[in-house]
Amino acid sequence: MFSFKNLTATVITAAIMVNGFGAPVLAAAKDSFIENLNPAYDPSALNIEDYYADYDSITFRSKNGGTTTLSLSGTQITVNTNCGSGMRINVMDSRRAIVSTGAGDSSFVLETGDNLEANKVYFAMFLVTADGIQNKYEDIALTRKADGNLTFVKSTCYDFNVERCSELWTDQQSLEECLCPQNDADSTDPQIVATAEQLTAGLNSDWEKAYAIYNYMVSEFAYDYVQVDDQSYIYQDSATYLIRRKIAICEGLGNTFTALCRAAGVPAAVSFGIGAESSELVMSDEYIDDEGCNHAWAVVCIDGQWYHVDPTWDCGNAYTGDSHNTGTLSTSDPSYNWYLLPLELFSNTHKICDADTIHGRPETGSCGDHATYEITRDGTITISGSGTLELPYGCNGFRTVVFADDCTIDTIGEACFSDCDIIETVVLPDTVTKIDDYAFNTCEDLEYIYLPDGLQSIGYCAFDYCDELAYVYVPDTVTDIGDWAFDDCPRMIISLPHGMDLDLDSYYVEPYRVVDRSAN
Repeated sequence: MFSFKNLTATVITAAIMVNGFGAPVLAAAKDSFIENLNPAYDPSALNIEDYYADYDSITFRSKNGGTTTLSLSGTQITVNTNCGSGMRINVMDSRRAIVSTGAGDSSFVLETGDNLEANKVYFAMFLVTADGIQNKYEDIALTRKADGNLTFVKSTCYDFNVERCSELWTDQQSLEECLCPQNDADSTDPQIVATAEQLTAGLNSDWEKAYAIYNYMVSEFAYDYVQVDDQSYIYQDSATYLIRRKIAICEGLGNTFTALCRAAGVPAAVSFGIGAESSELVMSDEYIDDEGCNHAWAVVCIDGQWYHVDPTWDCGNAYTGDSHNTGTLSTSDPSYNWYLLPLELFSNTHKICDADTIHGRPETGSCGDHATYEITRDGTITISGSGTLELPYGCNGFRTVVFADDCTIDTIGEACFSDCDIIETVVLPDTVTKIDDYAFNTCEDLEYIYLPDGLQSIGYCAFDYCDELAYVYVPDTVTDIGDWAFDDCPRMIISLPHGMDLDLDSYYVEPYRVVDRSAN
């Protein structure tokens, strides 16, 4: 789902590393990072008091729904559990030195005393065994306030995540929608259904079903490092394909988990955003204004509550090599540290940009100097006005695009619909004369677009990675098509005005067929 053509090699490597973290790689990266820590962990650019959390407890769920809660009061960390054993808390400073520690096989209290300095960020590691599964929760940020009392430190994106999670509704209609086949999560595919039935046979609760499916994902699937590096092949991220291959990147893992859950009657959805180190999301402004997705995971609803799961970061297996068909599979035990995470902790390493729900996130606003938009619950965005269409950064909570009858938009602005990957059909108004760079980049489910007579130019990478596009008719009025405008669209038949050159030699993946219309 991600295009790297406009990035430098250094940034590409960084993006791939974040997107490519499996559990062993993540652990190694964290160890290396911490060993070479600079004072970035200490609050400097940001005022730590602005990030004192408005919550004083974090509750973890076991695979069967049991609870273990960490609470702060005064200088104490209290652990209350109805399922946990073998528990330990290590509170560490920026160089991983333990400043306070405690343990217990049932509920217990850790007294930190004066071991923590005021307004310095510490990270707690919490180890717990619940329902036979050992979890290691790291990156739990906390500090001691000037008055001596402990408080959690929230991620710089926590409030943003709370707002974005507001689209995860729990009314009956919305939950039923999250059981339907959608996008690359076709929950009605016969093999998806058969696999879900096999995995959940004899299981009664959604807790049991969701865990059985997650365990299957992190144990049987492998993270596809070949795909991360391969720019000459278009990979399938649909669950119907991956359930057979069992090798995928983050989006495919999210799609398959979601499809299996839905087939088993457990509401779920794919979620997109930014995966990062806690040092980048806690007391750092690196991603505060960023909605450039580099990662995908899933959310699952159990007993009316949505939980975040990241099978990529828990997957122990890896597929490496030089090509799609000749890679090497290596296996390793999975972890379960990113399963059913509470938002308070999940936000320390994930910024949530969007969830692929069938319903839309209702909102209205300006989308240009003379244009407005409205998104309704059914996932429709209606665009009105004139001039250049410039949707706000991160505005992608819609499935259907409609231009009002009196709309006279003449330009689809740069990256306007970029990464709106659940829209399927777009009919541009006849007044459009220009499609800017990246306008529809990575619209992965876009199957059809109408380009009007009168259109004059199509920008750089305008339809790059629209890998479901089947047919595009470029009108005779078009005189300029930018580099890579239709790259990575392997299914597409494109009809061009006579003599127009796409410079296919520079394409990574050419269209299926290019038709050069005769001068007549």
